[in-house]
Amino acid sequence: MKPRSVGGNFAWSLSAGLIYAAAQWGVLVAFARLGTMEELGDFALALAITAPVLLMARMQMRTLQATDARGAFGFEHYLGLMVLNVVAGVAVCCAIAGAVASSPRAMAVIALVALAKGFEALSEVFYGALQRAERLALIARSTIAKSVLSVVLVALTLWLTRSPVAAAAALALSWAIVLLLFDAHAFRREFRDAHPWRPLWRTPWREQGPRVKALFLLCYVLGVTSLLGALRPNLPRYLLEAHAGQAELGMFAALAYFTALGGRVVQSLAQAVSPRLGRYHAEGDSRRFGRMLAGFTGAAALVGLCAIAGAALLGRWALTLFYGAAYAQNLELFVWLMGAAALEYLCVSLQVGLTAARELKGQVVLLIASVVVVALGSAWWVPRVGPVGAAWALGLGWLTELCGSVWLVVRAWRHLRHPAVAPALEVAARAPVDARERTAG
Repeated sequence: MKPRSVGGNFAWSLSAGLIYAAAQWGVLVAFARLGTMEELGDFALALAITAPVLLMARMQMRTLQATDARGAFGFEHYLGLMVLNVVAGVAVCCAIAGAVASSPRAMAVIALVALAKGFEALSEVFYGALQRAERLALIARSTIAKSVLSVVLVALTLWLTRSPVAAAAALALSWAIVLLLFDAHAFRREFRDAHPWRPLWRTPWREQGPRVKALFLLCYVLGVTSLLGALRPNLPRYLLEAHAGQAELGMFAALAYFTALGGRVVQSLAQAVSPRLGRYHAEGDSRRFGRMLAGFTGAAALVGLCAIAGAALLGRWALTLFYGAAYAQNLELFVWLMGAAALEYLCVSLQVGLTAARELKGQVVLLIASVVVVALGSAWWVPRVGPVGAAWALGLGWLTELCGSVWLVVRAWRHLRHPAVAPALEVAARAPVDARERTAG
């Protein structure tokens, strides 16, 4: 089947991404309207704990899979590694819940949200295969189904039971249903000779163990990147919960989720352009690589400017409409959060280019610097200024990463333009294929 254009893939991905963001936002609204601010704080704490762990477990394998233009690893390698990572990640989240949860209710919510994110991580392997084939329409339909089902089940469960534990269980159930019924079916339909789950028990793992290990060694840098990237927005939340309590954390989380709407626009465009960025880099085409990445970064900047303007002009009205008058009193915080998000969108666009260029270790160094800046800024500002200080710390962290990312991208582009790099690129590109041929022999 002929792949869609970048514009068509972007339209599908954007539509699904916005619906997904609206659905997750709807879950927060349901907690705010049908529960207490403390129960919303429990849910926000569960997200803050599980996000770094499960994002590290995912290791950005979808991005690596989608930009694997030469097929260095098979679907079975990505799926096998992801299953192992998810089991370990859920176990770590349960252990953390037992250590830090303030009540059995909070412990159960953390464990169930971790399970839900585990199902979501497994879906990412299917999405990576479809994205590599530029079949983002199938991914979009899955995302829409997951979004609608999750918000309906969570809201209905909260309305009937008023229990955050039952609502977290409903979230896990909805994502499991979509994984097992929709994603597996879409994979079989697109890849006629492939079976979604059969590789788990039919692959000779003793023989393929070195390949999985090689994939892990390639991905672990991206996993550390994901962990640090998830810690960055959550570090201020941990300090807010410690200094101001779960009610203040719930308010901060509710306002911060508006940034996900612009983030979904940028992520959707990233999903559309990342396969081609990977292909242009593998071909050594510096002109098209640079032009596409520059256009992507410009679009991300425009999204950020719109987010800041929308928060300043319509923020009070939007917060009152969706959350209530108590939340609308924090307009200054809302604008600062959107300013930090605008810097985040620029960083995300550059990260996609760096991943396509396989500039992985440099991203880790930048993230470490950014996380340190956020941690120090949060430790200084949160006790003195409160939630606004948390937004300042985030913005300073993103600015730190942005400056370094610009330098890395320019360096990668210059290396791609240099004629001497072309033979090295060809040798590096051939290495996984040669290794696979030697294994087969």
